[in-house]
Amino acid sequence: MTKIKLFIATSIDGYIAREDGALDWLYAIPNPGQTDHGYADFYKEIDTVIMGRTTYEEILGFGVEWPYPDCQTYVVTSDEFYEVKTPNTSVLNRLKKKTIEPVKGKSKSNIWVVGGGKIITAFLNLGLIDEMLLSIIPTILGRGIPLFPDAPKETLFELENAETFETGVVNLIYRGKPNQKP
Repeated sequence: MTKIKLFIATSIDGYIAREDGALDWLYAIPNPGQTDHGYADFYKEIDTVIMGRTTYEEILGFGVEWPYPDCQTYVVTSDEFYEVKTPNTSVLNRLKKKTIEPVKGKSKSNIWVVGGGKIITAFLNLGLIDEMLLSIIPTILGRGIPLFPDAPKETLFELENAETFETGVVNLIYRGKPNQKP
């Protein structure tokens, strides 16, 4: 059964980027063994990615090859005339359960909600996130773009696993608790 998953890095104080969107702090921690913190294993389990337009444009601005060539990508934007620039990419103009169900139906594996924070909160508020993998980076930013902006609704999750790495990163895997109200 297809699951909708969030895999995202966050600072200890809950930010996913600096105020200007910069991600330099993610690479500031020493990583002599080039540990990928579970990314490769996670990526093998997905075939669809969903992201907000700002995240999409940020990735395009990295000046690298499109990192999701084997996945169907959906960009969420309210701009109905928005043109995507990458292969296997479509636009979702509305983020509702009824617009996600066909996406979920087409997926043969799992769906990754890539970001940003507003999209993550929207998925939470719709009750659509089945699993969260949070990579806690041992950094306090003090301010930035929050992981859960715009007052997400109270949602119960159950800790499935915690994994530590020599880099100081901790991965926390939470599973949604279906049919339970907080």
